[in-house]
Amino acid sequence: MTINEKLSKIQTEFKSKKSRFNSFGKYYFRSAEDILEATKPFLKELGVTVTIDEELVSFDPPVMQVTATISDGKDTIDSKAVVGVDLEQKGMQMPQKYGAASSYGKKYALGNLFLIDD
Repeated sequence: MTINEKLSKIQTEFKSKKSRFNSFGKYYFRSAEDILEATKPFLKELGVTVTIDEELVSFDPPVMQVTATISDGKDTIDSKAVVGVDLEQKGMQMPQKYGAASSYGKKYALGNLFLIDD
């Protein structure tokens, strides 16, 4: 099975519920952790790995590029998401602001890779 066929299997059979609730916006959502947890059975079955890398591509304003990669040890397929860091976010320390952008980027890079629509 090629890496494209393996990814296609995950894309068509993947299921992850929106199990987290945002009380401020009053909506359910899934996190990057939820997506990764739901892919674990596929990783083992298909002999693939998923990695996530982050890179700060701009400093003023800060912008992160997050890359989700699926690999079978021979071939890879990448998907990227670009997110800004909201330095004006109230009530957060600087590491939390970068962490929030990181989490958001991971979720969307994985969503792009696995064709998950919000």
